[in-house]
Amino acid sequence: MSPLYKISDSPITEAVSFLNNVVIFNPVVTGLVLVLLASGPDDATVKAALTVFSALGLACYLNSKLSELAANSYRLTAAPGWDWPREVAVVTGGSSGIGLAIVERFVRRGIKVAVLDVQDFPKSAQNRNVRFYKCDVTSPESVAQAADGVCRDLGDPSILINNAGITKPMFILEMPEDFLEKILRVNTMSHWTLVKQFLPAMVKKNKGHIVTVASVASFVALSGGADYSCTKASALAFHEALAAELKAIYKAPNVLATVIDPNFVATREHVRGGELQRMQTRAREQGPLKLSVHVESAWAAQCCTSGGGSKEKAASRLTCSEAVGTIKGKGSQLLASDFDSLLKIA
Repeated sequence: MSPLYKISDSPITEAVSFLNNVVIFNPVVTGLVLVLLASGPDDATVKAALTVFSALGLACYLNSKLSELAANSYRLTAAPGWDWPREVAVVTGGSSGIGLAIVERFVRRGIKVAVLDVQDFPKSAQNRNVRFYKCDVTSPESVAQAADGVCRDLGDPSILINNAGITKPMFILEMPEDFLEKILRVNTMSHWTLVKQFLPAMVKKNKGHIVTVASVASFVALSGGADYSCTKASALAFHEALAAELKAIYKAPNVLATVIDPNFVATREHVRGGELQRMQTRAREQGPLKLSVHVESAWAAQCCTSGGGSKEKAASRLTCSEAVGTIKGKGSQLLASDFDSLLKIA
């Protein structure tokens, strides 16, 4: 793991962050101290410093609330009409890794889940609320067939998680053309295919949420990951265009769009296959590469953390999994820098 990540996760950094957010730039704390000093010794320097900290803290607080409001499509409350047991979610790549963790969390909420994957769904995770559809997301015909089955068996989905993705760390001159075409179809083109199947019903009902799983690689391209970065940058661009079209073209303000840009994730499959270790070794020998390892369970640790219909808040430090908690009533862009500050329902 990069030393930068070790520092960012260290107790010292957490303590400094706590002091910064809870004490120094907390307008309640600094304002209270300022009031108490008003009747005490006349120390102009201390009072001036406290006044500055109070003003900055108040500005930061108002900025965070405005950001929260913007991320929630300028709503003061959750989007109407959501009831978890009545919702249907489609999760691509839901048979393993991140997708499976999301499915399990949805099931705990009582949401009916359709899993679209080329891998068989594990028997250990089978549940009466989960339907598995063998589906190759690179094939429009396969997706159309699976979509027909989902709508027939469960009803029109109100949630779409475009999670399916592949990667094979390899340097540019070593990348075979067939894999390059495959990763583009899985990580990028499948978003169009899935959205074209499920978005029309959402627009008609003016209710839905489409979540695009992108990556920090959307912003930072690293050696050995050009193919992956290109596909994830495309996914981010797709989300931005989709969000704009939902408002300006389809006039469906309650159909929301969220993009998640997490850090680099090592699922159990990658660790077992040795890809991560091989890439780390080659990177150390041939060039710099920053890798932060997060297991997939972290994605869904606090997924769907609360009941429906409540006002939504921003949380100060949440894992990437809580992006799934934005499903109901949120449409936002979750930047890499905001990775631990995702919005959830409170």
